[in-house]
Amino acid sequence: MAGWGAGGYQAPPKAGSARTGPLPLHPMSFGDVLDGAFRLLKANLATIVLVTAVFFVPIELVGALLARNLFGGQGILQVLQDPSLAEQELGGGAPTGQFVGPAVASLVTLLVTPFAGAAVTKVVAASYLGDRLSAGEAIKTAGRRFWALLGVAIFVHVAEGVGLVLCLLPALAVMAFFVCTTPAVAIEGLGPVKGMGRSVALVRPRFWQVLGIVVVSGLMAWLLTNILGTPFTFGADLIGLRWGFILLAVGSIVPALFAIPFVSIVATLVYFDARIRHEGFDLQVIASELASGAASAG
Repeated sequence: MAGWGAGGYQAPPKAGSARTGPLPLHPMSFGDVLDGAFRLLKANLATIVLVTAVFFVPIELVGALLARNLFGGQGILQVLQDPSLAEQELGGGAPTGQFVGPAVASLVTLLVTPFAGAAVTKVVAASYLGDRLSAGEAIKTAGRRFWALLGVAIFVHVAEGVGLVLCLLPALAVMAFFVCTTPAVAIEGLGPVKGMGRSVALVRPRFWQVLGIVVVSGLMAWLLTNILGTPFTFGADLIGLRWGFILLAVGSIVPALFAIPFVSIVATLVYFDARIRHEGFDLQVIASELASGAASAG
């Protein structure tokens, strides 16, 4: 949309606000998406952390508490002091029941992730369009889409599981095709099946580029998770989960507060980029702003 007009060169239109700085309201490059994701995360950090904490802190605390008796709650230091403890645990085996609680907590985390993603999407979408949304409003919005988001959680994870069984590449392809599902459900109010179809329609014309963004952003989130979480997890293993379960919880909560929102922000920008490229969303926003300005002037 940049070009030469009567006044000379016209820069591409921008979204965002004073808090975010200028964000691209035009087809985005890979660098634009990543830069925009960090800008939006920084500008809305307090709101995003609060929203994510509401969803994940209780789950991770309960999950860590349920895991405190795994392998007798023994820590590395205890095993080093008394190697017979390790022999006892390995010889007797860990009761199957000890794994049920942590496994259920992990499953709940998978199901809750789209709800947190939808709330973050609403915050980020408002910020991208120059507005502001509170944590409470974002959480209420996600709550109103409960059944749709639960359907998204189930259907998308099942599709990813099938892709993973087939091979890594089909699993990545599924992730790429459905990356815009949560934004479509949160922003457009679609159901899970229509949201998945909407995502496929938006992603298909630029599948390989979107796949690259998904893979790189996923690797970045994985690295961030390990950097933030490993020291706490190692500390928990060192002293044993019987007393170190709090460290285990912190090692799960801290990465979740940043890595999961980062992926959600990237997905939201991919969604807006696709709409700008294929539906003239940038022109719709500009027209809306012009109409709003004319109404204010009148």
